[in-house]
Amino acid sequence: MKKIIQTSIIAILLFTLFSFSRPTELDFIGTYGVSENDPAKIELTLNKDNTFTYQDLSNSSKQINIRGNWEAKNNTIFLKNAESAFPFHHKWEITQKGAIAKSRKGVSFYTLHKN
Repeated sequence: MKKIIQTSIIAILLFTLFSFSRPTELDFIGTYGVSENDPAKIELTLNKDNTFTYQDLSNSSKQINIRGNWEAKNNTIFLKNAESAFPFHHKWEITQKGAIAKSRKGVSFYTLHKN
């Protein structure tokens, strides 16, 4: 009887331990952008050393081309230490296992695909 209880407890513990899986880490590193045919030429590049470059040429009178640092919290990227004369998207949500970067600023929604 004692052997059956011990075996049952061990089986329950093993089942419990193996039922929890580590969450998959998103691969943020890379270049996200619009299609090559899109005249907006919006591109976000996230580097391994936590630096980024961001280019938004969608408005020819308010072109943005900046560099800075990025920080990840869960599946959200925050662009930091970058100055621009024009407002830009500082917060990006990474979805589809790191394949898509989405951002919203006011009524402007951007969806960039990883190249």
